[in-house]
Amino acid sequence: MRFHQFNNRISRLLGRPFSATVQAGMSMIEIMIVISLIGMMMTFLIRNVMGAAEAAKINLTKAAMKVLVQDMQRYKLDNFKYPTTEQGFAAFLKDPGGDVKNWHGPYIDDESKIRDPWDTPYKYESDGRKVKIMSAGGDQEWDTADDISDPPAEKTGSEPTP
Repeated sequence: MRFHQFNNRISRLLGRPFSATVQAGMSMIEIMIVISLIGMMMTFLIRNVMGAAEAAKINLTKAAMKVLVQDMQRYKLDNFKYPTTEQGFAAFLKDPGGDVKNWHGPYIDDESKIRDPWDTPYKYESDGRKVKIMSAGGDQEWDTADDISDPPAEKTGSEPTP
């Protein structure tokens, strides 16, 4: 089959004249389609990565709280009770004096441990027998749905379960 016959058959299939010359480049519409597709893919990826980063911060906060509780238990072993809410984290960093006779600290070796991954200070509550640590969570506001605590807050019947 000769090239001319091949050219005629292709032209009939395409419904327009077939040119054997190669056209270089892309049309403006093709470029816009490619850019739009890239934009949609980037939006999807960024949303997923941001969600994963927030989940990682939540998990890091929970793990850091567990480590803090272990540090606080060392204080309780030495002094037979936790510091009060009023004494707060300061009692783990330096000797609070008063009725604390067996202080062998510091029990928390780095003040950065008392800040969450969003750089908000943890809240500390204790009656001397039990201890509770709280983080404001990602929104950095207290008493909202994303607050994190150790031990975990009790769920009420009105809260949705994930």
